[in-house]
Amino acid sequence: MKMPRLALLIICLTLGSDNSFSAEPAPPNTRTQLKLLTPYGLGGLSAALTVIDRVNGTCFTQSLASASRPDAWRCTAGNAILDPCYQSVLGDGKELACPVSGPWSANVVLLTLTAPLPPETRKELSRDNTAPWAIELANGQRCSLFTGATPPVAGMRINYGCPGGSQAIGDIDRNQPVWRVFFQGEKSIALEQMDVKVAWF
Repeated sequence: MKMPRLALLIICLTLGSDNSFSAEPAPPNTRTQLKLLTPYGLGGLSAALTVIDRVNGTCFTQSLASASRPDAWRCTAGNAILDPCYQSVLGDGKELACPVSGPWSANVVLLTLTAPLPPETRKELSRDNTAPWAIELANGQRCSLFTGATPPVAGMRINYGCPGGSQAIGDIDRNQPVWRVFFQGEKSIALEQMDVKVAWF
């Protein structure tokens, strides 16, 4: 006996309605993404950046925060240390862009040099052997590298400061495609390994 067309249509709609349009969860990261901040391009300072201040100062050594970048410097303006400050290689060699609040903010301070850059030969450092100057973790935290002395926790250096008093501790484990680092929340008594989603150099 033939099934009526209406009944067949109802059965098909019923079978096809079981979560057919439910959103699929986002796939996990398969590897840590590497990013490089580029304040300058062929046309000068990137139009995506906002200059919030202009200062005069000097640079006294290569960047400690962005050590693998040949265009990054550690500078001073008054009593403030600015690191990293990125040099405009193609444009005015006396102007450097110093990011404010890490690579996630569009705000920069423009530093005009009052003395030439240090003449000594820079150390050639590979990204494989240097720490990123900022990291984004799987829990949403964005953390910046400490370039000064820090106390140890569980025998490891506090390498990164994160908003709210959280911190990333010890060297980043790069043995797997997704890097990992120990993380401690502000009110936590334990260190936990956390995936590094993005590493900025």
